[in-house]
Amino acid sequence: MDAGDDGQDQEEYRQDDMDLSEVSSGEDGAEENDAHPDNWGLGIGRRFINILRDRTGAWVVRDFRPLPEDSSPGPDDEFSENLANSLAESLSRTPPANEVDETAGSSQAHNFDTELPTNHSYLGRMESVSGMEYYEPGKRYKIHVCYHHSIIFPGQKLPMILSSNQAFLLIAQSDEHSVGLVFPPIGGVQYGVTCQVYEKNVKSPAWRTDLRAILRAHQRFRVCTKTQVLPPIFMRDVLEVEVEILPELSLGHPLSGHFRGSLEKFLPHSERVRLLYSHARTWPLFVYEQYDIGKVMMKIKHFVAAHNIENMPIDPIMCSFWSAKNLPLEQEDKEKIFATNYVEVRMMIISQKLNDPYYYHCHECQGQVAKFSEVFAMSKDGVQASYCNPGGFIHDTVTLYNVERHAVVVERSKSTEFSWFPGYAWKIAICSRCRSHLGWQFVAEKKNLRPQNFFGLSQRSIVLKL
Repeated sequence: MDAGDDGQDQEEYRQDDMDLSEVSSGEDGAEENDAHPDNWGLGIGRRFINILRDRTGAWVVRDFRPLPEDSSPGPDDEFSENLANSLAESLSRTPPANEVDETAGSSQAHNFDTELPTNHSYLGRMESVSGMEYYEPGKRYKIHVCYHHSIIFPGQKLPMILSSNQAFLLIAQSDEHSVGLVFPPIGGVQYGVTCQVYEKNVKSPAWRTDLRAILRAHQRFRVCTKTQVLPPIFMRDVLEVEVEILPELSLGHPLSGHFRGSLEKFLPHSERVRLLYSHARTWPLFVYEQYDIGKVMMKIKHFVAAHNIENMPIDPIMCSFWSAKNLPLEQEDKEKIFATNYVEVRMMIISQKLNDPYYYHCHECQGQVAKFSEVFAMSKDGVQASYCNPGGFIHDTVTLYNVERHAVVVERSKSTEFSWFPGYAWKIAICSRCRSHLGWQFVAEKKNLRPQNFFGLSQRSIVLKL
């Protein structure tokens, strides 16, 4: 067929298509009013399909253009005809748009709500406890304290299951406001933190049975009495000791001590003013900025953003405690941060450790378990949070996406009882080398929950090393 004949045939098909549209609009005028505006036509080979969508969103196949009587179908025409039939059949089976959206929505993956672990719903129904007691820094007070196996920083939440005797001493005799937790000695001095009981179990009076409560740490203190609070079995011992409340101090900007004037208030915000001040000093500006708390906080912010860690506090004092709990710091560094009263010193300790590649190792055999780069925040409290098991033991748990291959063995049996993360079942994870307990693997109960699985390692079972 030459070019002229082909153009003539195309003109005939175009005319026939127009006639077919006119016939459809004339015969089915009533249906046209209910038609969806997405009407369209599709030409496949020598076939033509007139397709529209009605107001319910369903696809409707109106017409098929028959082959001309004076032509016999060839191989290409048979292929086109089969393709057109298949397309028409598939479109006719397409469900309405609203049904498709509902189906997609039910199977769509959704992320875990990080607010849920902070509620500690596994402890049962809780009620709020009003009131908070604030102690004046630098003064001494007598408070009831009990022992805790690790450092608790101000701002941290702590779930607890207290025995009847311990609950009576801590809660009833302390007017339900503040209690104290003490830690292992740091440099020969025993430190602790005051805690407010702000939620407790409504069905467990302190004088009848064990009490489930959630505490929030507030102020640091130093134990002044000579009697050392030793670690008891299951935290049964409660003592009344004299403590000194530690202050929270700030040295200010490193350039603020050299000049006094109207420009001093612009030091934290204006680089031009800082540059002007530094020109009159011995060292260049970058030396002073190494001790600038604003620059250190910006460095921490970039670090946590690279590791997808959220909820970094804006206040420098709370940020120093939050960073000590969530960032890669060795136990010695955490002890220094807790015992230091100056926020700038804490920030400098944290800043010096952010450039090192850290790994988690088994506490018993020192085998490498996981990289710190696998850490992520499964809770609004951060990458590390405290959770309580049914026996009352508190685990400071860090959450990771994955562990090193062949480093951890996970048991097959799983359970949802007392799960710290609603919607996940837990499996016990042990070290593949020494068979000591490392933590747990959490597996989602639903396929559309993300992440599908992750690891929670107990801080007592691992150590952080370069």
